[in-house]
Amino acid sequence: MDGPGPVEVLHRSTTHGEPPLAPERLVDFRPLDESNRPAPFKAYTGVDPVPLARGLRPSSLPATEVLSGRRGEPEPLDEPLLGTLLFLSAGVTRVARTIDGEPVWFRASMSAGNLHPVEVYVVDDDVHHYAPLEHALSPLRRGVGASTGAAVGLVLTGIPFRTCWKYGERGWRHLWWDAGTLVANLLAVADAHGVPAEVGTGFDDAAVAELVGVDGVDEVPLAVVRLGAGEIRVPPAGTLPPVAATAAPVARRVLRFPLVAEAHAATALGTGDVDRWRAEAASLAAPSTSVVDPPLGADPEDRVELAIGRRGSTRLFRPEPAPLTLLQWALPAATRVVPFDLASPDTLVEHLVNVQAVDAAEAGGYRYTASGGFEPRTSVDDARRAGRRLCLDQPLGGDAAYTVFHAAALDPLLGAWGGRAYRVAQLEAGVVAGRLALNAVALGAGATGLTFYDGLVSRYFRTTAAPLLATAVGLPATAPAPTGTPGRPAELRGYGDVMARLAARLRGQ
Repeated sequence: MDGPGPVEVLHRSTTHGEPPLAPERLVDFRPLDESNRPAPFKAYTGVDPVPLARGLRPSSLPATEVLSGRRGEPEPLDEPLLGTLLFLSAGVTRVARTIDGEPVWFRASMSAGNLHPVEVYVVDDDVHHYAPLEHALSPLRRGVGASTGAAVGLVLTGIPFRTCWKYGERGWRHLWWDAGTLVANLLAVADAHGVPAEVGTGFDDAAVAELVGVDGVDEVPLAVVRLGAGEIRVPPAGTLPPVAATAAPVARRVLRFPLVAEAHAATALGTGDVDRWRAEAASLAAPSTSVVDPPLGADPEDRVELAIGRRGSTRLFRPEPAPLTLLQWALPAATRVVPFDLASPDTLVEHLVNVQAVDAAEAGGYRYTASGGFEPRTSVDDARRAGRRLCLDQPLGGDAAYTVFHAAALDPLLGAWGGRAYRVAQLEAGVVAGRLALNAVALGAGATGLTFYDGLVSRYFRTTAAPLLATAVGLPATAPAPTGTPGRPAELRGYGDVMARLAARLRGQ
């Protein structure tokens, strides 16, 4: 009988609180080596980025209506709207200074460790790389003709070392989470402006890598998002010359993690696999919903772009009960169908919820699905203590009003096409986490991503499903930070002092 494949080996070797399945296959390296910190932005030599318009296109629908699944009136996908979509999903919104004076950049979407390993390429007749700091497009190819009709493609790629530098092989998961939170913003803005969008998960990996000029190892394709009416047709692998522009190294010494490379290769598709993958993956999905009722009492003047501007990773929650709407609307709205390119784009993910302090909701553990609602799973005397413990003993896990562990049954995922479905489930978990953060902000609350004890979470909720990602939601102790505009990030004052106080608080727990 064959042993576990590389995706299963990687997953079961990077769980917190459990012995690794194959410790001998993990790289022994120094995490967070400041002398080898990855560059936060990809840069090309000999290429002049073309600036995008600095203004943001305003939307017209209330944020909570868009986040509930309603779409605005269709608008043409012109350059100003494309720039708005890029900035509000991948742009740089804030900058702070460490105590040493080094800049720390913050972007529109959430990222594990604020490392942002995801790059964005724009594909139509030409191919460009999006430079988020400059809010500009770097030309890479001319005249490839990959777009039909009015469609524009956004190719999302991941740079493994940018996240594995901190998290080791577990960082491969973060590629999909971070791509998912970016996609959550992108879909919300597209919906607000009536732009059709589809998230492509079934594609020829080698052809997409060649199209945008990446090697498929140190930078890998994650998703192809189609915006607007029409199609994106990627030329077959081997038909395009190399991209002439040269990218600067991501770090002084880029480490490769063999198990990450092997797992990624095992999940790759070729041209002949794509249609069969899309049909087969749909058989793994469970029913979901596309629209929910918006909450009552939300600010009718709020807009998605304003909610994205207010969003930041909440570092301190007020440990007090939150309104019931923050649970009963925010989570169902976050778990709406993601428009994947599967034959039936329902859901591969379920959600394990530890309720700590929500008005009129009994504390304890629940399983949430669109078809079954909130199913009680665990009763505890101290839900806050349990929340902290589940989240690697981090105070945020218990101080939040509730914490959601986005989870999936691994056996069918790992058995499907070498784990391609595992990639999609991780991506969907990231989309839900990103939506949940936006939904919380739209109600005046906040959210943050957390890590967790994998096996402990499954046992606590009495399930065989494995947690993929965790999101804590609650009432923030501080007001939202100011946000910038394209090419002009807002500067945050006193960042070093704030981080020092937070570190002191954590040491005191």
